Amino acid sequence: MKIVVYAEQFRDGCWDVWEHTCTSEEVENLVSFAKGRARNRARAGRVAHEDVLAGARHLFDVARGSATDPQDGDTKVYCACLDQIVIGVYEKVRQYAGRVKEAHEFIEVVLEKTA
Repeated sequence: MKIVVYAEQFRDGCWDVWEHTCTSEEVENLVSFAKGRARNRARAGRVAHEDVLAGARHLFDVARGSATDPQDGDTKVYCACLDQIVIGVYEKVRQYAGRVKEAHEFIEVVLEKTA
């Protein structure tokens, strides 16, 4: 299973996008955390989307500073993609997709000018 985690990370005075493809060990830890959370949350113990996102946050969220005074490296997970399934905070995922689209449009314009 491929898991990619998306987060906001504070670097050099501003929040930017952070993207990380999990190693096999990280995948195992994230899935294990999600399963444990599901068992604690519900009798049936079925893993829900919220359990997976909580697992990603458990592994990758970092808070060195406060909400009003973040420090370099502070990380806030907002999305986890499991193979082709996207689990995340809608508004943050939409913003990220918009940034990716803008970057691709910019590259296309540059390539057209150089062609």
